[in-house]
Amino acid sequence: MASPAGSLRLFGGLALCPIRPSDQGFLLQLFIESRPWLSLVDLDRDALQALYEQQYRVLRAGLESVYPEHLDFIVERTGQAVGRLVVDLGYADWRITELAIVQAARGKGIGTDLVRSLQAAAESVRLPITLSTPMAGATDGRSLYERLGFQVTAVRPPLYEMAWVPACLRAPQPAGLAAG
Repeated sequence: MASPAGSLRLFGGLALCPIRPSDQGFLLQLFIESRPWLSLVDLDRDALQALYEQQYRVLRAGLESVYPEHLDFIVERTGQAVGRLVVDLGYADWRITELAIVQAARGKGIGTDLVRSLQAAAESVRLPITLSTPMAGATDGRSLYERLGFQVTAVRPPLYEMAWVPACLRAPQPAGLAAG
């Protein structure tokens, strides 16, 4: 299957593709998979579906208001949609506002390859990457990001604020200080 024009090739056979109107069903299903705690609400099936759809609309509206110039992508691996990335490419930093991988594709290195690709690009323009990740949820985002060099910069329940700083911007460690 050919990738749509304008897709960006990344590490690990990944590509970022602009969202199309036909992607809305996939995005809603991904939203539902990424927020299993909403299903704990005591609602019948139709009411639960309506809750998910309402929360998805709220998320979209929030992204538009807080990050009006964000970029919204479908993540594909070998032509198959496997996730979503929303990123705001600011002048002071790049902010990952949403990174979600479909349940069937989790644990296969997609998140790692995606973040490493962003880090390589951010390093080339000398900008840090920031994000917020839930303290609890569908996946353990904090451990993934820490493995990739992100550090917790603030704890604001229910979120951890994290940042990765490219090597070219890191302050050198004084001699004799133990890394910790």
